[in-house]
Amino acid sequence: MKRFLNFTALAIAASAIVLILPSLLLPMLAVPAPILLSQNLNFKPPDVTAPDNRQGGTHRGCKLREGLSITPLIPESNIGLTITESPTFFVYVSQPAAQIEFVLLNEDESEVVYETTLKIDKAGIVGVNLSQTDQTKNIQVGKRYVWSFALACDPLERSGDYIVKGWMQRIQPQPTLTSDLANPDPRAKLIAYAKNGIWYETLATLAQMRRLAPDDSRLKDEWTQLLQSQKLEAIADQPLVQSF
Repeated sequence: MKRFLNFTALAIAASAIVLILPSLLLPMLAVPAPILLSQNLNFKPPDVTAPDNRQGGTHRGCKLREGLSITPLIPESNIGLTITESPTFFVYVSQPAAQIEFVLLNEDESEVVYETTLKIDKAGIVGVNLSQTDQTKNIQVGKRYVWSFALACDPLERSGDYIVKGWMQRIQPQPTLTSDLANPDPRAKLIAYAKNGIWYETLATLAQMRRLAPDDSRLKDEWTQLLQSQKLEAIADQPLVQSF
């Protein structure tokens, strides 16, 4: 009888272990879905303003050929933030153009920080990055800069250029943003830039991700939504064609 009771007790204990083990192992075996994949891109515009709102280009008598236009990719406020000394500036060009000049000036437009001339081979969105020049050391934290893309209607008479302008301000990133950017995942960086209102890096990071994964429909949709959020829907579907 005693043996029977001992055996029964052992059997009950073994059954309890069998019942408990799955519940203990489930948390260990379950693989949580990556949090970042469930996060949507949500650009939060900062509370900064430029002297002028974004508007169409000024042409001062310049007559563009039919169908040719240039549109800067800049927030509706006409100013975007950056945390780097070498931001990328984007512009949409509706047709191939022989010569477009990019100029970056200090806030009162008295000093040229950087300038270059671009030859646009294809219609679409092009990017100009300052990392290839030693002039980037002049872009200081806390300062504002004015940039422009100028389309030369007559190379011999530049006073008639068709010009679009925008503003850029470099800021010091907050510790929380610096911490978020330590994550090597490009999407983590993209989310961090967007939620902190860092326009130039949000746009450049998303553009680079799209170049690396051109068939990713989610990235395409997020690009479209980002531009639509700043009332740039007219060019949201245009291709990324060149980088300088």
